[in-house]
Amino acid sequence: MGATGISGRPAAGRASRAIGRRVGGLGSRTVSTMRPVSSAANPQETIRELELFAGLDPRLCDALTLDAPEADLDEGQEFDVASTSAVCCLVAHGRLALAVIDEGRERTISILEDGDVLVRPMDSWATVGPGVRCYAIQSSRMLLVDRQRLDAWMDVPVLATSLVRVLADAVADRELALAIALEPTVERRLLLKLRQLAERWGSVTPDGIRLDLRLTHQELANMVGVVRETVTIALGRLAESGEIEVRNRTLLIRIPERGPSQRM
Repeated sequence: MGATGISGRPAAGRASRAIGRRVGGLGSRTVSTMRPVSSAANPQETIRELELFAGLDPRLCDALTLDAPEADLDEGQEFDVASTSAVCCLVAHGRLALAVIDEGRERTISILEDGDVLVRPMDSWATVGPGVRCYAIQSSRMLLVDRQRLDAWMDVPVLATSLVRVLADAVADRELALAIALEPTVERRLLLKLRQLAERWGSVTPDGIRLDLRLTHQELANMVGVVRETVTIALGRLAESGEIEVRNRTLLIRIPERGPSQRM
């Protein structure tokens, strides 16, 4: 493990109600379109374009980020923020998976991409909690932010507000992932996880939300805590029930109908 941290490799019902509220009221607008992974031909320009730095003068953005240490990861490489001096890391470009490993089983709890922030875990977590694994799904570049740099960022009101928003979104995402994990049936967990992913990486169509994030059955299995074969069977059952549809290797997720109490 080098200095950069790179190595070779709520109650259950609340999840359903939360996703139903957040997805059910989308109407015909676009949820989100999956951002293409940046080419990083001009690394600093890539950083300036991140939503985190929106509203900042480019010269101020450069002053706050230009000399920050970086970690470049190839697809499949692991990254351990705890082995660096950083208190948090900014995903400058790319896409990573964050997973926990408990009793030999791995579960993906989040996917990180451009502009997301990975926070250093508490030192005590290593001795009492499950292992945490972060690895690149695609080639990625991380900006390592130490305590002094973070303090400088927090002294800039616009940037501090953006950083709090990014971290608040991450907390909400983890809380929803936890609620989904408590759902008792595999089909329900999988459907809610697909809806959660579609909120960020989906586009609304007349027939439902098209998930623009390509995932293998194994990656989905890691997200809902089952083996790959179980996910394959669950996807088939969801398709049979009309909850999802597969079109040309693209997943279409039906938007839950809103009840009378949810209509305006």
